[in-house]
Amino acid sequence: MTDVEQMIMRQEGTGPMKDGVFYPYKDTTGLLTIGYGHCLDRKGLTLDLAFMLLKMDIGGAIEDAMRLCSIFDELTRPRQLVLISMSYQLGHSGFARFVRFWDAIHREDWDHAAEEMLDSDAARQTPARYAGLIKMMRENKSEWI
Repeated sequence: MTDVEQMIMRQEGTGPMKDGVFYPYKDTTGLLTIGYGHCLDRKGLTLDLAFMLLKMDIGGAIEDAMRLCSIFDELTRPRQLVLISMSYQLGHSGFARFVRFWDAIHREDWDHAAEEMLDSDAARQTPARYAGLIKMMRENKSEWI
């Protein structure tokens, strides 16, 4: 760690942190801040930083999907992409609640898995996203590959 990093880290301190994760907070002037004094209200995120965060979040979504699906590596790539997208949107705990969906996946009942996706709050909240994901699950095809 450089001298500048050490100095700024000590001077800025951090906002709320739990289990090694920083959470946004209002600084002494009322600006939304995260980490070691990164002001989201003034600076926002650069494209490079946003892309770095995206890549990290995708990595976490893949790990969660693999933990939730014991046959993840055996699935075709389009169906893996469905699980990754859902995991990215819902997070581990939200995605874990799709009990009937997971049962259908492990039975390789793709139509039933698609029906479970359709009958979800996530599909009602983001219908265009889920229309594409459901089609990918049923047809085993993806425009992304």
